[in-house]
Amino acid sequence: MKTIEAAVDISDAYIQMPTGQKIWNGISFRLTDSQIHMVVGSSGSGKSTLGLSLFGLFPKSAKVRSNQFSVLGLDLDHLGLTEFQSRVKKDLFLVPQNPNLAFHPYRKISSQMEDFLRFSGNEELSKESILNLWEDLKINDPEWKWNSYPKNLSGGEKQRVCLSMAFLKKTKVLVLDEPTTGLDAFSEKIVLESVKKMAKSGVAVVFITHDLRIAESLGSWITIMKEGKVLESGPIESKRFEPKSDYGKELLKAHQIFV
Repeated sequence: MKTIEAAVDISDAYIQMPTGQKIWNGISFRLTDSQIHMVVGSSGSGKSTLGLSLFGLFPKSAKVRSNQFSVLGLDLDHLGLTEFQSRVKKDLFLVPQNPNLAFHPYRKISSQMEDFLRFSGNEELSKESILNLWEDLKINDPEWKWNSYPKNLSGGEKQRVCLSMAFLKKTKVLVLDEPTTGLDAFSEKIVLESVKKMAKSGVAVVFITHDLRIAESLGSWITIMKEGKVLESGPIESKRFEPKSDYGKELLKAHQIFV
């Protein structure tokens, strides 16, 4: 059987701080095109570090070593950190847990979108095409929101504006770090439907969450992390995941309490 080329291929990776603390302890991770790979774990498991690492962003002063660290065919060891960061950012996009981090609070959304289009090489896109996309993402009164400040948008709307940027950039790898935290049910539904749509278009998705309910309903693959280690990784079939690790079983029991 032919091996599917990976958008992300990390093998036996370690991140160690000068204090000796290991943020990762032998992490391996693989992501293919159109896959929604759910990364699940509690705070401090190293899952958010995984998302940032794909951009070549590591904790300050940390030592990083691996057998393989490749994103979209770009090898970290071969290129060196600075060149890796410069080249990989062109085809990756991050939606943060706190959408406020994506916006300057005292500049209108319109000027920030124009900056985004200029820096991403999409200046030819019209305002009308962006507002049509916002309508598809169920952002109410997009013309008014375009001329508003970030404070005038809800958290869910700001997350959807972030997702619209990923659509506009035509990103190849999308990283979402707890993107549904604090969202109402309607906003969560729109965000998850948008992620599915992007994956169907060929985008490889890393979705970081602590919510097994979302992981099972959305993902095609799941990796469970704890204290800098991958405890297990496997497919989600028929919207169900059968964990093998004790920690994975604990997560499933906690999830079943609420369903």
